[in-house]
Amino acid sequence: LSCKFSLAHIYKHRIRPVATPTPEQNPSIDMAARQSGLGAALMPSHNGDGQEVHLARRLSDEFPASIRAEAQVVIQRQSIRRISSGELHDRPTLDLPVADAPTSAEAGQMAQAASVMQDAASYLTTPPAKVPEPHTLRVEQLVKILRTAVSDGNRCHEGCAGLDNMEVGRRLEAHGLNKLSPPKTPNKWVKLIKLTFGGILNMLLWFCVLAEVILCMWMKSEAPVTPLILSVVIIGTATLQWITELKAESSMEELRAMQVGEKVRVARIKPAFEGVATSQIVGIDSEGLVAGDVIFLTAGDKIPCDVRIIHCTDGTEVDNSALTGESLPEVREAEAESATLSLMEARNMAFFGTTLLKGSCTAIVVATGDRTFLGEVAASMQGPRPKSSLEIEIAHFIHLVACLAIGVGALVLVANLLSNTHREAQVVLENCATALFTQVPEGLLPTVTFSLMAASGEMFKRSVMVKKLDAIETLGCVRTFCSDKTGTLTTGSMTLMEVAVPKSDSNELEVLPLSEASSNGEAMNLCRAGALNNAAMHIDGTGLVGSPTEMAIFSGAASLLGGNSKIKDLRAKFNTVFEIPFNSENKWMLTLHPNEQEGAFACILKGATERILPHCTMDEAQKEEVYKALQRLMKQGHRVLCVAQRLVLPEEVPAGTAFAGSHFEDCNFPIDGLTFLGLFGIEDPPRPGVKEAVAKAEVAGIKVVMVTGDHPGTAQAIAYRLGITTSPTKNGDPESQELTVLEGSQLEMMVPPDGDFSVPLLDPEISRFWNTATSNTRVFARVSPLHKQIIVKAYQRSGYFCAMTGDGVNDAPALKQADVGIAMGVRGTDVAKDASDLVLLDDQFSSAMAGVEMGRLAAVNLQKSIMYTLCSKVPQVAPAFIELLGIPEALAAEHILLIDIGTDIWTAVAYAMQPAESSLMEKQPRHPRDEKLVNYRVFLYSYCYIGVLQTIFCWIMYFVATPDIHGLIQRHHALKAEDKMSPEDFQIQTHSMTVYYWTLVLGQVAAAICTTTTVQPVFGPGGYGLPNKMLNITLVLEITFSLVAMYTEFFQKTFRFASLPAYSIFLPVVALVSIVALEEARKRRAW
Repeated sequence: LSCKFSLAHIYKHRIRPVATPTPEQNPSIDMAARQSGLGAALMPSHNGDGQEVHLARRLSDEFPASIRAEAQVVIQRQSIRRISSGELHDRPTLDLPVADAPTSAEAGQMAQAASVMQDAASYLTTPPAKVPEPHTLRVEQLVKILRTAVSDGNRCHEGCAGLDNMEVGRRLEAHGLNKLSPPKTPNKWVKLIKLTFGGILNMLLWFCVLAEVILCMWMKSEAPVTPLILSVVIIGTATLQWITELKAESSMEELRAMQVGEKVRVARIKPAFEGVATSQIVGIDSEGLVAGDVIFLTAGDKIPCDVRIIHCTDGTEVDNSALTGESLPEVREAEAESATLSLMEARNMAFFGTTLLKGSCTAIVVATGDRTFLGEVAASMQGPRPKSSLEIEIAHFIHLVACLAIGVGALVLVANLLSNTHREAQVVLENCATALFTQVPEGLLPTVTFSLMAASGEMFKRSVMVKKLDAIETLGCVRTFCSDKTGTLTTGSMTLMEVAVPKSDSNELEVLPLSEASSNGEAMNLCRAGALNNAAMHIDGTGLVGSPTEMAIFSGAASLLGGNSKIKDLRAKFNTVFEIPFNSENKWMLTLHPNEQEGAFACILKGATERILPHCTMDEAQKEEVYKALQRLMKQGHRVLCVAQRLVLPEEVPAGTAFAGSHFEDCNFPIDGLTFLGLFGIEDPPRPGVKEAVAKAEVAGIKVVMVTGDHPGTAQAIAYRLGITTSPTKNGDPESQELTVLEGSQLEMMVPPDGDFSVPLLDPEISRFWNTATSNTRVFARVSPLHKQIIVKAYQRSGYFCAMTGDGVNDAPALKQADVGIAMGVRGTDVAKDASDLVLLDDQFSSAMAGVEMGRLAAVNLQKSIMYTLCSKVPQVAPAFIELLGIPEALAAEHILLIDIGTDIWTAVAYAMQPAESSLMEKQPRHPRDEKLVNYRVFLYSYCYIGVLQTIFCWIMYFVATPDIHGLIQRHHALKAEDKMSPEDFQIQTHSMTVYYWTLVLGQVAAAICTTTTVQPVFGPGGYGLPNKMLNITLVLEITFSLVAMYTEFFQKTFRFASLPAYSIFLPVVALVSIVALEEARKRRAW
């Protein structure tokens, strides 16, 4: 026999002899192989005794050579051929001689040998990392695919179950750890380079720097101060933005680190003792789980990966809200599901990121890490986001400024060539370049960054973390705010709100808020029954554990009965002797407790009203009153549970108190004749402050829309109480023109092909439906993840800027699609946070509305800064053209650069700290496509209004505050092109230029005061005032710096200044006062 199964290969793949397993221990081994005793040679090692037995020797001992050879031929014709063909490069190959065909008597043995060798080859490969459609497989099929083991009737608490450590290590090496891959982020240094040199504004500024450097080199200037300062501004601004975004990324990492994976109880096969393999239950980190692991979950556990439940207690429930948006728990069972049922709807599956609320279960891991449902959604979210509205706005503005700057530069070139003053070519080019550069708002880049950084800091104080600075301005443009219900508009936890109990003097029921129920004896009896008939329990150090509904009743009862300790005492006194847990078939829960009457027991039922009420001793009039109270509570969005009880007398108790049964029909004790105790009204209540935030949004022109997977009745009731809708009744008829509330089933019929509204020849009916829906619908209920994304697309198609809040995996596609995606920081999944632009650290909707206000403020401040910066452009360029009239040069290039770089840039940045005007949240949101941030109104205000006023006052002061200026103009006219000025005339000109410069500085101070508001007056009754301390400081520094420059010898020589007399200093103050006064009059009269 020639065989290439070497001892090294056997050791590498853990093929070692152990005791022959039973079918329960490992059903993946073929039965015929077990009966032949060959399965022992193929089992993975569980004993660790170091013995290595050659597989070929075992085969040789059991089968003749001819059978082995024929078996090899059969194997080679099947899938095992890939081993010998080299597809598995490091796997052993079989090389057996081919003999004559076996006799009929040997055929059975040959088939067994082939099966054994196939099993051996299969153990040399790694099982799949994810099982397709695991919910449709029987347990034995799943076990065979994953090559794991179960025992103890699938409970796996005894016997041999799960995998051994060596096999787990092999699978971890092949498939990786059980964790989601973090979103791909660019290298931080590459990001810094992009922020520094990328973007149209940066490129324009760097072009200015390069041109200035070339001019300095050509003209052999000693100190290239201007390009140096501008370079520092660009690099410094980019660095600040880079640091801010790095901090946001660091905050996201901290949020992820806070959600540390819990320990998971898992079955691990331990070394065999006396040839028998067994397993033990150990606690491991969730990252160490692999497909095929058998894990154990109890109430309160987070599901660490996608698992197939193979055994569970009755009434086991999971919270799937993170995936589906549905707040109610879902029942789980272990039976295989039909192939027609989707994976998400399967009741034998539990998914990564969800929570086991009630019961306990044993499950097999079927997918880990990125292969889980949550991981696949996260992977689909990867990819670049579209450009933000701010990026589009800045690009639009820079295109306008670039065209304007080139035009001004060309006109200045013409003016210099036509001027009477003789200038050398270098001077002419410098003047043209300076005129061009002065039209570029050098302070725009730092202003944008500082404005957004200031807004980001304020938003963080209000529990809003900004991941991308551009999203702040976009948030201010939002016109539609699509919000999830559970956990965002509501608290996210079920709460007992009201109780309905019978009145003692009539058939009517009295509905009481929980806060008023303590004085009502019937309500107290109802709460005692609810505390006893309750699966929730309070665990020291852990808190309350159970389903949301049960915990709501427990907490409400505790608040009335005196706290958790009182309920603990009550349960100790009247302990539960028998229980029928809640299940989806019965829709009720039953408990039996000892009664004060010796030998009797109290039977308490809690569940659906329609199931319990028929078994109560009530006449039709009383039942009618109960149903009225039921309808009243349900209209308010409550989930209603009915409670009734009866006394099981001693003679009705079964022998030995052996209570039994699971339904009304098969209980061995009487259940009929119950006494109705009352109704519990439970809901996920609205968060405090949300109603006020919704009202504030309406005033601000923002439509709040509820998008939820919850029941439409519940959603409509909550929406009405929050002011989102104006009617408490549902109106979702497709024929209706209002369509206030729509359900997912209605949307399903109107989804465009491939979910794309841009397809050609879109069905007119679909188009009309969505046009009406986006105009009138305020609640979308029972929606799927696809529906949420379609809803966002529909609003965007209708021209709305749309924000979307969400916390679950199901929300991630919509968060990515929205113009601004907002994730929840407390309840939110990592997938939702990664897909979002902002994170609400406190999950408060009111915080999101505060973010809208900060977004609007950032945009308004940026607009004010641009208006201020542009005001000085007209008086800066005017002297170049006035020279054509024979007026001497009134403003030199160095004066312009000193204003732009030395003073204006810092004042412009100070607008980032400007507080909001009183009317900020009373205006309609600005739409970036219809109303640009820099529009014609901005240009009219800066160039044609304030700029013209500054120019007029500069020339007035030029003529009034300069001695002998008229004589200078006359002599200037008489100068020929080749003549030069006399020293006296040069001194007068320097004086006149200094006056022009000083007046322009004061004019810019006036512009800064005027542009602090757009509508509200600054001074007088109802005035805005000067609350921006940073702006006030920069204005004082601007004036101080200008005075220092005019009276310091160094600056006088460098920038051609002259020391002005007192009247030339104080007279231009008239310009400041006049401009401010005119602007105040305009605002007072609302011109």
